[in-house]
Order: sequence, then structure tokens, then C-alpha cells
Amino acid sequence: MEAGLVVSLLLAPLLVGIIQWGDYFWRAQSVDTLAPAVPTGAVAGTFTCEGLKSAVAAQVASVVNGLNPSGSPMTAAAVLVTVTEVLPSVGVTVDIHVEAPTSGLASLIPLPGGGALVTDFSQRLSDVTVSSAVCR
Repeated sequence: MEAGLVVSLLLAPLLVGIIQWGDYFWRAQSVDTLAPAVPTGAVAGTFTCEGLKSAVAAQVASVVNGLNPSGSPMTAAAVLVTVTEVLPSVGVTVDIHVEAPTSGLASLIPLPGGGALVTDFSQRLSDVTVSSAVCR
């Protein structure tokens, strides 16, 4: 009986670590599927530079939250949007950087990237115009 108590005390942290490790990789797969899933028609019209960045960040956050509704919600502040190219007749190209930190016991477990889920991608928004010629 004592051996069962000792073994369960040793195996419980291992089990919790395995669950956290699996949760990290499950969420990492969800974030990686974001690149082709951002709806381009959701951001359309004429924007200021900052208005475009916040609209794209809000759309990306809603897509990520839709991929994993049971996880902690991502805010638009966790999404960095950079406008790389403004072509008046073609559209706007944006670079998007998503970084979602992990929480809970994941800080105790060595995870790739310190546990943060990171993905980068570029996207052309064809139905968008920016009111200024230079957008940084």
C-alpha cells in the first residue's frame, strides 16, 4: 500500500506534465492553421493606417478564438500587424505576427519558444485602400 502512495506521488507530476505538453502542441497546431483561414472579405473599405491595423488584428484574434473556443481568449493586442505594401489599384499587403503566451503549469515545463505559440504570415487584402500613401 505504501508503495502505491509513493509511486502515485511520483507519477502524478509526470502525468500533469504530459497533459500540459500535449495541450501546447494541440494549440500550436490550431495557430498554424491560421494562415490560410483569415477571411479576406472581412476587412474591406477605406481605412487609416492605424484603423487598418486594428481591423486586421481584430479579425485575426476572432479567427484564433474560433479555432479553440475552450482556450483562453486571444485579444487583438497579441497580434502585431505591419503594412508592408500599399498599391492603390491592387490592395494592401500586411505582415501578421501572432504570439499567444501559454499559462498555467506550462511555465514549469520546457516548451519550444518558452511556451509561446508564434506564427508569422503575409496576406494581400484586395478590397482595401489606405487614406495615406505611406503607412508604417
